[in-house]
Amino acid sequence: MGEVNDVLMDYLRDNTRFADLFNGALFGGENVIRAEELFEGSEVSVEGLSGGEAWETAGEGLFREETRKAAWPEDGGSGTGCGGSWKGSGRNGKGAGKTVLRIRDIKKWMRSGCGLRILAAENQDQVDYAFPWRGMNYDGLQYEEQIRRLRRENRREGRLGSSAERMCGLRREDRLVPVFTLCLYHGEEPWDGPRSLKDMMDFGRERERWEKLFSDYRIHLVCLNEMKDFGCFKSPLKDLFGLVPYRKDKQGLKKYLEGNAVYHSLDEETARAASVLMGMKNFEKNKKKYREGEGYDMCTALRELVEDGIEQGRSEGEKIGMQRCYLRAIAMHMAPEDARAVAGISEKEAREALRLREQGKI
Repeated sequence: MGEVNDVLMDYLRDNTRFADLFNGALFGGENVIRAEELFEGSEVSVEGLSGGEAWETAGEGLFREETRKAAWPEDGGSGTGCGGSWKGSGRNGKGAGKTVLRIRDIKKWMRSGCGLRILAAENQDQVDYAFPWRGMNYDGLQYEEQIRRLRRENRREGRLGSSAERMCGLRREDRLVPVFTLCLYHGEEPWDGPRSLKDMMDFGRERERWEKLFSDYRIHLVCLNEMKDFGCFKSPLKDLFGLVPYRKDKQGLKKYLEGNAVYHSLDEETARAASVLMGMKNFEKNKKKYREGEGYDMCTALRELVEDGIEQGRSEGEKIGMQRCYLRAIAMHMAPEDARAVAGISEKEAREALRLREQGKI
């Protein structure tokens, strides 16, 4: 499933699809987030170091200046992505063995008028029983980065007046950019993990009394295998996610494709994502075969997947018996498509039956 995670992550980096994911999942399809208001945000998070140590480490070249600026865009420009995570040591070994880079799956900055927001998406192909804590930690690190920056700038510019402001490094009017994290779960098993930090807690006796006082942290969880209607999505996400309920239901997929002509011409990126999501191993190798004008005929590709799945599910004896039925129907001058329907076999199996008859094997 790691390949599905990677492909979906690349697919959702597109601003139009990223905005549609949030609009469909969080706002019922309302166009709240606009693609033109989004720009890339790098994910730079320092762990295990104090603020001073972290930026001292950064100053020694572990963070280039442009990377630091990308972590907090000041001019609405595009951030510079930084992949992977690494360990570094500061002066005199300070910070040795500390992980200083942490990468979100996808993070975007949203500038709407004068307001900024940070939107992040995490892809999950397996249930994560610690995800509420992990999501809270990601968001907390993002807020920590903002606070460090404000403190640094306030002190450098001499903006701090009262003793309270000098002590904490923030002015009374300072505000942070809000972070919104969405978890997209595309695994096949039901999500039976916690959906908020509260679900991870053991309150013991007198649960009701203590639970009311607990500061919960809820995750925005989208389980594709729980959704029945994908009409809230307006981009090709609707077509991609619409295939999810049929990953293990080959007959259901066959009927679904018959009623959805859109799959006759999917754009290349959506077709590639669909092929990986549905377990089509040879799409890239054979994609010229499915090319139809500017798009790709995934109806044909997925029907072949269905036929292969049905064939694999039959015993050899059942398959031969059905092929013999087809040959008898042909011998009675029945039209080939009617003969296939009577025998319950695919076009591929019918061709194989004719070949075996010519070879005298059936």
